[in-house]
Amino acid sequence: MIPSGKSYFGHVSRHNMAAMIRILLLALLAVTALASGAGAQPAALSSYGKAERRDPIFLRFNQMADRYWVNTETMAASHKVVAVPLPRQCAFLYADSYSKGQMSESEVQEVALSNCNRRLAELGPLGENYSVNCQCKVVISDGTYVVPRDTLPDDSYGPTSIFYRDGTGNVARLNGVTRYGALIGRDRSVTFSVENVRGEQVCDGTFTNEGPNNGKFSLSCFGGKFSGNGSYERKMGAPNDHIIARGQTSRGLPVVLVIGLPAQLAANTYGGI
Repeated sequence: MIPSGKSYFGHVSRHNMAAMIRILLLALLAVTALASGAGAQPAALSSYGKAERRDPIFLRFNQMADRYWVNTETMAASHKVVAVPLPRQCAFLYADSYSKGQMSESEVQEVALSNCNRRLAELGPLGENYSVNCQCKVVISDGTYVVPRDTLPDDSYGPTSIFYRDGTGNVARLNGVTRYGALIGRDRSVTFSVENVRGEQVCDGTFTNEGPNNGKFSLSCFGGKFSGNGSYERKMGAPNDHIIARGQTSRGLPVVLVIGLPAQLAANTYGGI
């Protein structure tokens, strides 16, 4: 029985509209998923040149470089793929994949891209560090670059949070992205700069190596109005390779610098100072 004053056709139309909306949403999700893999062309069709062992991306991720160039179980794979988030300032993690059995190049690309997307999602939102949209892309396939080289990082980057106590004892936080050009743990002294989420340089500093994974740091922000120094340590593995530096400000108050973890994860892990 149709209620008085109600249209049967209007009732059907509403149901049809809901179904159409669901179909459109599913289609949009499918298109988005396909778009995230756009540009993962076969190595044979790429004109961007061969990858080399001393290229910046391999110097930045030395464990991946060992698997790609040195480890006999992986270097001899028929297909080898590397994916990183782009644009270049987002490339603070990677995923590499190697063929097993009869896997095709495109299948290995899909595995690397999927793993990169999963790792990026597991670390949490990036909006407090980046004003750009970080998206995983396949960048090297079978020893060949499949994206333009000028889109790849030539320095090292990482999402950054600085926690410190102000004069009233409250914890303050500065989020952004750190850029450093040399190799921490290999070069004696490494300079770095920190940009806030608007892309404005707000801090610079130096890491001084005392061992493969530790040393001293100094930091100066806001034109010298805020500074600190102390010790740093490189931590490898889950949730992501990162640097944790602890010290004191010029006023003797605690300061913590985290490079390599998004802001919310850094706050949950180290924000208590």
